[in-house]
Amino acid sequence: MAEKLTSIDAAARMSHRHLLAALGLVLLLGLAALLSLGGNGTARSGGALWMVLPVIITITAASLRGVSKGVAPAALDAVRKDELRQASLSRAWRNGFLAVMGLQPILALGLTWSGAGNAVALMAAATATAGSITVLASLLWYDR
Repeated sequence: MAEKLTSIDAAARMSHRHLLAALGLVLLLGLAALLSLGGNGTARSGGALWMVLPVIITITAASLRGVSKGVAPAALDAVRKDELRQASLSRAWRNGFLAVMGLQPILALGLTWSGAGNAVALMAAATATAGSITVLASLLWYDR
């Protein structure tokens, strides 16, 4: 038999769904930015992705709104203040920082040698995307 979820377990599951949705949206936004800043061939596909993104964001927000209605605010607060969640968040921030710092020299050298036209913008978009994805993925990995 399936056990009935407590309110804190339901809030933790909802939090994980929100984190997964945020990870997917950041991945799509970063991909759209990188494609838009790329060469002529990729700029068209990046523009097409920017056109589809509002629909994807609206559908995601509507689906998450239905999930979060049954969760008590006190349970969400308890999940946010949980010591294990705080430790997971601390490790996720550290991983994101290390990913961003490690990516900087690689991107700087790679984009300089490639002769990309928008090297600084590409570096900024790639760094922000990689850092955000690393933090969100690490939080999902470390969190219960």
